[in-house]
Amino acid sequence: MHPDVKVLKAPLVLILAGGAGTRFWPASRRAAPKHVLGLGPDGTSLLKATIDRCLRFVHNSRVHVITTPDQVEIVGPECEAIPRENIFVEPAPRNTAPAIALGLVALSRRGGGPHDPVVILPADAWVDDDEAFKLAMRRAVGVARSEKTIVTLGVPPDRAATGYGYLELGDPLGSHVGGEIPVRAVTRFHEKPDAATAEAYLASGNHLWNAGIFVGRLGYLWYVMGAVREDLDVAMQIFGAILEEPDQSALPEEYAKLESISFDHAVMEQAPSVHAVEVGFRWSDLGDWHAVGQALDEVDGGRGLADRVVAVDAKDNVVFAPGKTVALLGVEGLVVVAHGDEILVAPRGRAQDVRDVVATLEDGGAEELL
Repeated sequence: MHPDVKVLKAPLVLILAGGAGTRFWPASRRAAPKHVLGLGPDGTSLLKATIDRCLRFVHNSRVHVITTPDQVEIVGPECEAIPRENIFVEPAPRNTAPAIALGLVALSRRGGGPHDPVVILPADAWVDDDEAFKLAMRRAVGVARSEKTIVTLGVPPDRAATGYGYLELGDPLGSHVGGEIPVRAVTRFHEKPDAATAEAYLASGNHLWNAGIFVGRLGYLWYVMGAVREDLDVAMQIFGAILEEPDQSALPEEYAKLESISFDHAVMEQAPSVHAVEVGFRWSDLGDWHAVGQALDEVDGGRGLADRVVAVDAKDNVVFAPGKTVALLGVEGLVVVAHGDEILVAPRGRAQDVRDVVATLEDGGAEELL
C-alpha cells in the first residue's frame, strides 16, 4: 500500500477483467487475455498495473476484480496484492453492464454501504502518470460523495481520434464543490466518430475522450441502474437473494437472462446526472497493436518490447517480441508481433483487423492457436 493512503472512508474499487482482446493475437489467447499481457511499465501486466495504480489511493482490502470462470486462475497471479476473496466471478461473459450489476451486489453483500463511493474501471487501459490519476480519482470520489451523480473521467483529446468514444460537455459543477480539477456536466455520449466528426470535436474544445471509468455511491449506482433498466433492477434483487444462499447454482441461469450490453449503452446514456472530471494524464484503452505503441519504450525503428531490435532504414514500427531479436530493414508503419512460434506482421493502419485473423483461424478449426 502506498504510504499516504487513507484507509478510513476510502472508496471501493471494482476492476473489470473479463475481456479476451482478440485484436492482440498472437500474444493474446484464451489462456492469456489482453489484461494479463505484459504491456504495462517494464513488462508488467495491464491488470497488475491497474491494481497497483489503485493501491495509491485505497487499501488493498477495498480493491476487487470481477472476471469469468475460465479466467479465474489466469488472473490470480496478477492479483496477488489483493485478498483472494476479492476476486468475484461472473457466470459467463455478458459485457460490462451485467458484470457491474453483479459486482455491486457482491460489494453490498461484502459490507459495502449505500454511501460508499465505488470506482469502476477496466483492467486493460494505459495511464502515463499514476500520481495524476490518483488526484483525478480523489476529485471524482469527492464529487460522487457530495452529489447525486455518476462521475466519469474524461481525457482531453490531443488528436482527432476515431477509435474512442467522446463526452460532450455542459455547464461546470457549482462552486459549492471545491477543487482545482475541472468538473463539468456531460450532456451527451458520442460513439466512435468518423474522421470529419472527430476533427470537429477536437476543434470545439467541448469534448473529452471517454475513459470508461465511473465513480458513484454504491446506493446511487444501484438506484440508477434499476431506474433506467427494469431487467437490471429485477436481476440485482435476484442476485442479492441468490448470493445470500449457500447454494448459488441458480445464478448462471438468472445471469444468462440479461442482455449482453455495455454499461455505457445500458446505463450512462440514460442516467439522470453525469459529470466528467477532466484528467491531467495521457490515457489509452490500448484497443489494438497500433495503440500499444504509445505505451512501449522507444527502440530502433519505432517503439517496442523485445530482447533486441535492429533497424536499418526503418521507422514508425511497433514491435512486441519479448525475449527475441527482431531485425527491421527498409520498412515503415508495421506491427511485428512474435509469440512462441506464431508471428504477426501487419500495417499499423490494419491493426483493428487482427480479429479477422482470429476469426479465420476459428473457421479453420485451428483451436491450438486460439
